Amino acid sequence: MPILTYEQYLKTKYKTPYTLVLESGKNLLYYFGERHSFNPADDQWVEEKKFWKNFLNKTKGVKRIVFIEGTALQPEEDEKESILTHGGRGLAAYLAKQEGIETYHPEPNEKYERDELEKEFSKEEIQYYYFARIVHQWGRKQDPKPDFEEYITRYLQIDKNESRWVDFDFSLEAMKKIHHNLFLTEFDEKDTDFFYSVVNPVVPKTVVNRVSAMSSNIRDIYIIAEIKKYISNGYSIFAQFGYTHVVIQEPALRELFESKV
Repeated sequence: MPILTYEQYLKTKYKTPYTLVLESGKNLLYYFGERHSFNPADDQWVEEKKFWKNFLNKTKGVKRIVFIEGTALQPEEDEKESILTHGGRGLAAYLAKQEGIETYHPEPNEKYERDELEKEFSKEEIQYYYFARIVHQWGRKQDPKPDFEEYITRYLQIDKNESRWVDFDFSLEAMKKIHHNLFLTEFDEKDTDFFYSVVNPVVPKTVVNRVSAMSSNIRDIYIIAEIKKYISNGYSIFAQFGYTHVVIQEPALRELFESKV
């Protein structure tokens, strides 16, 4: 079975955080679907740590690895700072480090993803999606937030390097111009609800939502392939992604594990 469509996803009932446990012989997948949060007091982290302990107990004596959403990161020295700095991904990295377990970020190469997106969207639409995603991330951070311009400029430089788009302006001012052209409104980095609405892949209200949906599908298919590869090579996996990814991938993963990978 393929991954869920967003129409099917909208009809699916689930609670968050969303957890999934699948088994293939001695190899297990423990999948934690988080509500993205930078709040160390969020009660989902209590649930995650129980889920993590269960994973450790059930996978003694087998190869283990932790899959974490997004780009590679270094966990902070304590749990609270890891969550404040990196959100739930930081907690997953911190827990893995405490146990000496390898981490891996099963994300497609960004150039490949951009090349695929360019088949349907303009460079301005694609880059604005990546930009809006980081603006939303900044908006979710606990106060006091890092300086906005420094935070965003750092990520825009990463986008420039990874995209290899030599003829594109990755400056903050250029992003603001694209924002105005797309939405005919002034840019306001503090409007977190707006940025959530345009990067949400589930409801395709704008072209940016449609970019997000295609990006998410590319990532979901890639993640499933990496899960299959590592399970086939004898690993048990603890994976942490946003809950939407887990719900959408679940039918394909269940079919995969029922076939014994």
